[in-house]
Amino acid sequence: MAHHLQLNPSRDQAPDDDAVDLMGISGGRPAGRFHVARQRGGRPFAISVWRVTTADSSVADALGRLYGGVPQLLDTRDEHVVEVLTRRDRVPILLQGGAVSLRMTMRGGGRAFHVCDGTRFLEPAGARGTLCGCPVRLADRKVAAQAGRGPMPEVRIGFRLADRPQLGVFSLVSTSWGLAADLPALTTALAAAAVPVSGVLRYKRVEITTRSGIAVSYRRPVIEMGNAPPLAQDDVRLAA
Repeated sequence: MAHHLQLNPSRDQAPDDDAVDLMGISGGRPAGRFHVARQRGGRPFAISVWRVTTADSSVADALGRLYGGVPQLLDTRDEHVVEVLTRRDRVPILLQGGAVSLRMTMRGGGRAFHVCDGTRFLEPAGARGTLCGCPVRLADRKVAAQAGRGPMPEVRIGFRLADRPQLGVFSLVSTSWGLAADLPALTTALAAAAVPVSGVLRYKRVEITTRSGIAVSYRRPVIEMGNAPPLAQDDVRLAA
């Protein structure tokens, strides 16, 4: 009988994503941040519904009315101090061109010491624009990252809630390799749209069996746009 394990959700969302600056996506600080994990004893663990943090109590109250959940104050130094553990694993959203970006990041000692676009450095400032040395193929970058020799993808998504767009732009940060692989198709589709595109941000449970016969599961964010068949990796679906 195969054992069943729950994987660490950090593959979908960086544990310290609260510190990520999304001003390049939203044009200002996000109204709130969506998370696929909570912290317990300083370690992230997966949950089955969307968790949102915000610095605005009125936004938290609105989220509770829309998607269930009671706003709770967090004991944290981050500016997003109110948490809403919703009762939804899917949320209707609005996306537009420029709402999605990718950078490759390698962290250590509590800081990011390698930040690039896959070809050239973005950080540190002294190295910006110089070749980063990362492999051309995303698959090769994944191998390097898993060996501790290369950066991880950091996909940033900015979106409005279709149920209440006036609340502002929310954000999600994902380290999913599949989402990174499908990002060009999503970016192209959004760039071609003249108006914001409606979609669904879904929280999907994925179950796989390892070569040794152990069943494992993890959760990852999925963006569904229309009713088109899934792209490779089943991370992003686009309307034809």
